[in-house]
Amino acid sequence: MSLQHLQPASLEYSSEVSIYTGQLTDKCIVESVATIKKAFPALPLGFYDVFMDMVSENHFTDTRLRDAVQHVICNCQYPQPTIAQFISFDKRFKVYTYSQYCKLCDEGDGKNYQPVAIKGNEKPVWAHINDIKQLNLQLWQK
Repeated sequence: MSLQHLQPASLEYSSEVSIYTGQLTDKCIVESVATIKKAFPALPLGFYDVFMDMVSENHFTDTRLRDAVQHVICNCQYPQPTIAQFISFDKRFKVYTYSQYCKLCDEGDGKNYQPVAIKGNEKPVWAHINDIKQLNLQLWQK
């Protein structure tokens, strides 16, 4: 997975960013519902109306929805999943502002962080080098 730009809901209020960016298409919703129906045929029809509303309201992307469906199918412990099991699925990583990064430097941990580009943000944020490598994050370019 190549992540060229990441977009947080709001960097002022959150220190975590979802790795998922992009749009949610009707095609992906239809395919995901069909997959869920095959995997869990006993779910009531009303489940899917609420499911589609919640997926939309929680700003899912195509990739996040596909990953969530796959995750729930592989990890559901009960006979039937709940909507919350799908909606709660996300992959996030921590980001730090410049002042937070300076504090990490004061604590001797600054060498483990580098500035990365976040879509819609004019300034860099700092992420741990392990997250940068694992998620293929784009380093900040001046």
